[in-house]
Amino acid sequence: MHEKLNQLVRNDVWFLVPRTGQMNVIGTKWVFINKSGDSGVITKNKARLVAKGYNQEEGINYDETFTLVARLEAVRLLLAFACMNGFKLFQMGMKSVFLNGIVNEEIFVSQPPEFEDHLYPNHVYKLKKALYALKQAPRQWYERLSHFLLSHNYERGRIDKTLFIKKSNSVVILVQIYVDDIIF
Repeated sequence: MHEKLNQLVRNDVWFLVPRTGQMNVIGTKWVFINKSGDSGVITKNKARLVAKGYNQEEGINYDETFTLVARLEAVRLLLAFACMNGFKLFQMGMKSVFLNGIVNEEIFVSQPPEFEDHLYPNHVYKLKKALYALKQAPRQWYERLSHFLLSHNYERGRIDKTLFIKKSNSVVILVQIYVDDIIF
């Protein structure tokens, strides 16, 4: 839990503000996961702080949640195309991906249970970046990543908007986005 809170601080996800009566504050909770090895023995205990996104109201906490996700057929086509053309493929899974999505709305969340600031127990966090389980978190991440790629001379696919292409002389780079996994 301490590791995850430190990660939120390192990623500059939020800042503490005084709570006012006009704020719509979303709660937070801890989710715990046990990771098992091949033999079924628990190898790692993980904790994740998530927003109680089910309490969000459309028009108040968010306007749009839809985000593009690559279809399995598109991923298969990319793999087949790469195989036919002798491309070298790489896959990358992003850690804490939603913590990189910039929040456009004013969103306030309660302090994490058991980790309230003893000097400011009635304060709340104002989010700069998305937390897991916020309805707009996947959209904010996709917007930030696609903006980055487009600003570095990638072109968005005409049919598959989760495919980005960069051509430079005889070099072609293809990037396929599937939520927090990237094939390039």
